[in-house]
Amino acid sequence: MKTPAWISGVIEGFYGRPWTDAQRRQLFRWLQQWGLNTYMYAPKDDLKHRAIWRAPYDRAEAAGLKSLVADCRRRGLNFVYALAPGLDLHYATEFPVLQRKLRQVARLGGRAFAILFDDIPQRMRAADTRRFGSFAAAQSSVANELSAWLQQEVPGSRLWFCPTIYCGRMAAGPVAQSAYLREIGARLAPQIDIFWTGPEIVSETIPPASIRELQTVLRRPPLIWDNLHANDYDRRRIYLGPYAGRPTQLRSEVRGILCNPNCEFPLNYVPLRTFATYTRARRTWNPRNAGQAARAAWRAAFASRTRHRMTARDLHWLTDVFHLPFAHGPQAAQLLRNYATLLRTPPEYWGRTWPRLQRACRELAALLTSVTELADRDLCYALYRHVWDLKEEVTLMQAYLRWRESRPELAAGFVSGEHRPGVYRGGLVAGLQQLLVMDAAGHFTSALSKSGRAR
Repeated sequence: MKTPAWISGVIEGFYGRPWTDAQRRQLFRWLQQWGLNTYMYAPKDDLKHRAIWRAPYDRAEAAGLKSLVADCRRRGLNFVYALAPGLDLHYATEFPVLQRKLRQVARLGGRAFAILFDDIPQRMRAADTRRFGSFAAAQSSVANELSAWLQQEVPGSRLWFCPTIYCGRMAAGPVAQSAYLREIGARLAPQIDIFWTGPEIVSETIPPASIRELQTVLRRPPLIWDNLHANDYDRRRIYLGPYAGRPTQLRSEVRGILCNPNCEFPLNYVPLRTFATYTRARRTWNPRNAGQAARAAWRAAFASRTRHRMTARDLHWLTDVFHLPFAHGPQAAQLLRNYATLLRTPPEYWGRTWPRLQRACRELAALLTSVTELADRDLCYALYRHVWDLKEEVTLMQAYLRWRESRPELAAGFVSGEHRPGVYRGGLVAGLQQLLVMDAAGHFTSALSKSGRAR
């Protein structure tokens, strides 16, 4: 199958437990149904993709991979197999090892490939330095040789490349001044597409102007690896909000966009469906409207085994409280504002804010019950921990505000009957977080004063 003129789809490229084959087949159905065209296999914790990349797939693994490739292609989708050898690749001597690994995948039906050098130490062995002189030269040489070999081995195949500096922040200055990126752009064969995540690893926005600057360095339009909904860097969070922060003008500046979404597969319906809508939008793009439409369609997945049905409002709450990395949904943002108002205001002035907040808390607590009784247990367990944590925090905050409402003595301390001090929010991680806290601007700061005492 030929590489699409404009690439759109999904990368399974996160750290954590890879998706199951059944989930990947569900993804293929979504991609086909929504008009997307590409899936890239790159789960960081498939050992034979990254940690022990030299090892061939055994018979059972090869059979599973062959079946996936065939199912993907039957649906008219481009299957891309990615290999990440950069942790310990001997650039000067291990090209035959790369050949053996990709030849096995080609014999299983693979026709498109990627070589990934992301998230690796920026150093080489002495022999590689003597041979190539620079990191960029070593990576480009291997990729160019691999691309030429693949053209002979699998006529019509394409190779994609992920650089070690793959976002603006990593360039440590203007991308035009990055010696590594400039060398990659100059040395890498022009038919090889290059991944880029935007200004950041997880980019709130990707301005078209930033991509035009990058094009002059890479000497080609980049292929966007979009981590907007990725959550492997903070597994306490999930992102159910719509695709956002990318103007439609961006599409004409890039080779395509592939989304690397939530680790929990069942939670990617709204993110991926709204991304598909974005790829078809004409001039304007309204994430909120797209999110509403996707949420309405997703509700069918929330069938219950009991009388506790997931309502449209429940689902609205769910996608608002677990929204996007840089923004809460409108209802969740209002909930935070109401809490903040009550915390800084004497109870006699709470007015209607307090009953509104209590009503919202009851709805969020009921949401947990609806989730626990879902017929789709995979969906239930993907949401369970996050909804439970939310319920506990809402319960604690309500209890604290009721205590405030009872007008306690100023010297009295609040103790929750349901949250044991030193146990709830406990453990080593909590202890570390109490030492290095985040201020209102999002910057980390020590919780200790210069004298060494807690502030």
